[in-house]
Amino acid sequence: MTTNHGAESFLEVAKLALARYDLKVKDVSFLVEATNMLYRVEDHSGNQFVLKIFEEESSTIEDNLAEVFLMNHIAEKNLVLLPSVLPAMDGSFVQVVESKATEQPKRLALYTWLEGEDLDGNENRERFIQLGELIAKLHEATYGLRIPEHLSPKKWDKVFYYNGESAIYKNAEYEPILSSEYHEVMDAIIPLLNEGLASYYQKNAEQLQLIHADLNPWNVRVSGDRLSVLDFEEALLGLPIHDIAIALYYYAYEDDFDFEEVKGLFLQGYEQVRPLPPFTDFDLDLFMTARRVNFLNYILTVSEDPGEYIKMSIPRVKDFIKKYDLKLL
Repeated sequence: MTTNHGAESFLEVAKLALARYDLKVKDVSFLVEATNMLYRVEDHSGNQFVLKIFEEESSTIEDNLAEVFLMNHIAEKNLVLLPSVLPAMDGSFVQVVESKATEQPKRLALYTWLEGEDLDGNENRERFIQLGELIAKLHEATYGLRIPEHLSPKKWDKVFYYNGESAIYKNAEYEPILSSEYHEVMDAIIPLLNEGLASYYQKNAEQLQLIHADLNPWNVRVSGDRLSVLDFEEALLGLPIHDIAIALYYYAYEDDFDFEEVKGLFLQGYEQVRPLPPFTDFDLDLFMTARRVNFLNYILTVSEDPGEYIKMSIPRVKDFIKKYDLKLL
């Protein structure tokens, strides 16, 4: 995780980047570190913006360009409320800034401010219906969209799908904190998930489209009676079932919600906008399990104490194996 000193160094980078925009900046302040470094920007007219400094480990320039392309296209369709990506004075949407304050050049993008609160903590029956409608509108906006040849969006065709991502849980440094059960479950489930994920791309090659791919309840905003969406950095070439599974993933084991009710409301909302894509309960569970297994590996790099998440998640992966009698363990 970036230290406060790192945030101060990045502030210098942020100021250098903002000089490239036709913007009379009044104030720049650290907002939050959520994978990337985010800064709140205010101009002399009182308008607010978010400046994102991308972490090299979480995205590539190709990912950033795919994000911009997706957001601009959705904005043109005017079906969903989302932030705008602002161009610099030279017309470019992604800035690369070199500075003595950082060891390597940093990539940045500037967005308009999106009012509202997180969906997390504001859920109710109507919100789940709205969430289904929102995601269906996103899919409707990108259906049939031709992707320019210069873009190469990532795919979720294997568990570890990020650029350079690998099964780090096998590294010797993690042996003291990982049980034999953890290794047994991960070693058993990953090949099955990889085969399953790849098969969706092989069988549905003509139906692939750009999707958000990270529709968690912190990337959906509630403002009055409207929902909006932000943080398109995970944009990938996939299928609508990807987004549906990710959105529902966060409610599958929540004590405060009846998952079957949440799923029913969500799908009801989706169908009010467009037909549901064909999928089975197994498909949905496979995608949700793939996300959990990805996190079980990823958390080792971002948490000083991953034990609680591991303790909670390994039994849930085993539930999936048992539910479908996969005979992996």
